[in-house]
Amino acid sequence: MPPSYNHTLNGVNLTNFRQLTQSGRNNGKSGGYRAPYEWTLESIEQMGAGAAENRMSSTLREASTQLQATTNATVANDISTVNKALQTKLSQTEQLKNMLETCLAEVISEIAELLSTRKRLEERGGKVASKIGVNASRLQVRSGRPNREMTMDDVEKSLLKQQGLLSSFAERVNRAVSQVDKEVAALESVRAKLEADLRDKAEALRVDEAVLSIPTDPSVESSISPSFRRSHTDAIPKTPHSWVRSTEDNLRNAHHWLADSARLRKAILHAIANSRANEHDMSARLNENMMAKVSATRNLREDLQSQLERVRDEQSRAKSQRAQLSAALEAKRGPLAQARERLAVRRARPSRETVNDEVEAALAREVAHLASITQQLSDKVAAVDKEIASLDMAAAQLTDNIRDKDEALRIDERMVMLDGRINLAQRPPSSVASFAVSDMSAPRTQTLSRIRELEASLTMARREREGMESSIRQLKESIGGTGRF
Repeated sequence: MPPSYNHTLNGVNLTNFRQLTQSGRNNGKSGGYRAPYEWTLESIEQMGAGAAENRMSSTLREASTQLQATTNATVANDISTVNKALQTKLSQTEQLKNMLETCLAEVISEIAELLSTRKRLEERGGKVASKIGVNASRLQVRSGRPNREMTMDDVEKSLLKQQGLLSSFAERVNRAVSQVDKEVAALESVRAKLEADLRDKAEALRVDEAVLSIPTDPSVESSISPSFRRSHTDAIPKTPHSWVRSTEDNLRNAHHWLADSARLRKAILHAIANSRANEHDMSARLNENMMAKVSATRNLREDLQSQLERVRDEQSRAKSQRAQLSAALEAKRGPLAQARERLAVRRARPSRETVNDEVEAALAREVAHLASITQQLSDKVAAVDKEIASLDMAAAQLTDNIRDKDEALRIDERMVMLDGRINLAQRPPSSVASFAVSDMSAPRTQTLSRIRELEASLTMARREREGMESSIRQLKESIGGTGRF
């Protein structure tokens, strides 16, 4: 074991030994003689002291060399440990930074998607509002029909159903826009947190890279900016676990809102698609009902016009018949007056000559027959006058009905073209897509529409035929006996 610094092999303190030997040199008297023993002992002691000094210097050099080697190894190990720690920290920070950048890009993209969805909702809401306006205008225009035409038909039911559907979807659009605004606000908050965390991560990378670039040689001047030498005495250091968990919480929260936003967009797109399909289907059915109503009104108006023409023809024939009956009646009045005059004159004969002979009987029969015929003709004229009055009333009713049908037809045609079409033959803009949804459904829709039109026409024709047969039967009964006169 090497001797301790400043001690001999025997453990003598060299400092104390120097003081003793130096003080011993001055004890001799100057100019005097010393004993040979002291003289020899003094040299031996000085040689021993020199040897001790040599050993002490050698021990000090060895200890210094060992200390230098140890400190160099310790410093090199510490520098290596710090560099490894910095490299690990840089890698972790870079990884978290990349994750933040990826997540931030997703959040920004999702915000853009939400804003695009909101724009689509607003556009869809504008179209729905336009359709609501057209629906309200149609209901308002249709309310101006004549009282005779105010019926709760398929067109009115379809308009009311469409009104409810459009109002419900408009309300859902407003709720969806409000929900999108909330989702965008939440994602903006997440975006702000991610950007703040990303800025901190970028700053931390810059600082750690600056720390890693600091030279070990103190003689080399460092080029580190003074901004890195700020002191954050108010910041409480975090543990590595809490440092990572803070960023992971931000990422987890961002992914939660991203998933929620994706679900919201999917639900909105699904609702828009369903509402568009429902609206197109409703518009197609409404258009079919309106066109069927226009066709039925036009057919009914034509039937009424035909019936009016037949009634007017019958009026003309009845008036002609009345003229004939009146002429026949006037023709019978002269013979009746003659027969009555003859009978009255013949009854003026003397009492002796008053005989109920063949002349008397013939004159009485002639007067009776002429009076009966005249009465029958008068009754027929009265019946024909009554029937002519009924025909006039029927013609007036038919004329009023036709006028109402013309007004209803004009209103229905105007109502149909409120959606922007220029004529009834043009397809409605709001239901063009519904006709192209399925090639299989178009023939079926047209067939059902045609069947409804035929059924409506058949029902009205049956009613008109029954009414016409009844009128003809009454006319035949009233004027059936006039032909023989």
